[in-house]
Amino acid sequence: MSRDQAQERIRNRQLARLGALFAGFAHEIRNPLSTVSLNLQLVKEDLSQAENPRDKRVNRRLSVIEAEVKRLQAILEEFLGYVRVPRLDLKPVKLNQLLTEMMEFVMPEMEEKGVSMRLFADPKLAAVPLDREKFWAVMVNLFRNALDASEAGDEVMVASKLEGSMVVVQVTDTGKGMSREVQEKAFTPYFSTKKAGTGLGLPTARRLIELHDGELLLNSETDRGSQFVIRLPLETPSDNDEEQER
Repeated sequence: MSRDQAQERIRNRQLARLGALFAGFAHEIRNPLSTVSLNLQLVKEDLSQAENPRDKRVNRRLSVIEAEVKRLQAILEEFLGYVRVPRLDLKPVKLNQLLTEMMEFVMPEMEEKGVSMRLFADPKLAAVPLDREKFWAVMVNLFRNALDASEAGDEVMVASKLEGSMVVVQVTDTGKGMSREVQEKAFTPYFSTKKAGTGLGLPTARRLIELHDGELLLNSETDRGSQFVIRLPLETPSDNDEEQER
């Protein structure tokens, strides 16, 4: 394990200790936000048939406020997903089959943008110990990152292969790629190059993979595309319970 990975794990343990406190704090924020959102909807319904310029103007401003409340709710949920250390439900999963299902799930978004997808599956792969739900969230995040970086005519390639006692999954796109500076910050919480991004997607994905005793790596080159590499052990993570109790 590299020094950076060791430091990241220490940081994860510190976040886990604060997770309960943050969850309580977020819960106190979530309730009033939900109340605000509900009341905004009710007021907008009252003004839905507005005819005079003043009421129409008020309705437009309420729509702006409502959008911001929804954005705050989304940020709050992503924040909770990042600070919590989830308990994994590890079960043997047929990885190639799962990758196929995931690709079918995001294919409509890819096709709408004119981006193609291909799977290069290693037929020698057997079952891999995974938390299906958490791994699904990681992969969908990587697929959508690849889609955001791509334009019509680009391609997203997904590959699985066996390397000794490790399983490797690669998500490669032929999109715009990242500069060295962006790559160095890609897994930093709250860093995002997207206008509406929270900057927690990739840090959360890396943490979930590390809970599987794996690693998530990034290689990218401007104007040539990016590749995310997941490395997972074939054996059930030995220290998973310990990690989650801290």
